[in-house]
Amino acid sequence: MQDQKIKEILIEKDSSFKKLFLRHQGLEEKLQYFLKKKFKSEEELVEAQNIKKEKLKLKDAMQKQIYSFKKKPGGNG
Repeated sequence: MQDQKIKEILIEKDSSFKKLFLRHQGLEEKLQYFLKKKFKSEEELVEAQNIKKEKLKLKDAMQKQIYSFKKKPGGNG
């Protein structure tokens, strides 16, 4: 089963995965806001870096859950 399909299943059936996903989406929106600004303060540059780091942590956590789902019996892994 492809990761995208597993992600959709987990979003629907696993509240902890859904929270990770929604947090990741929220950070992506915030990051896009910063990236669209022509002039960024030093604080905004630091915050953008922190957002990127947090997004990576969340993505790693989601990938671990996707991997675990694949390894379950019936998970086609």
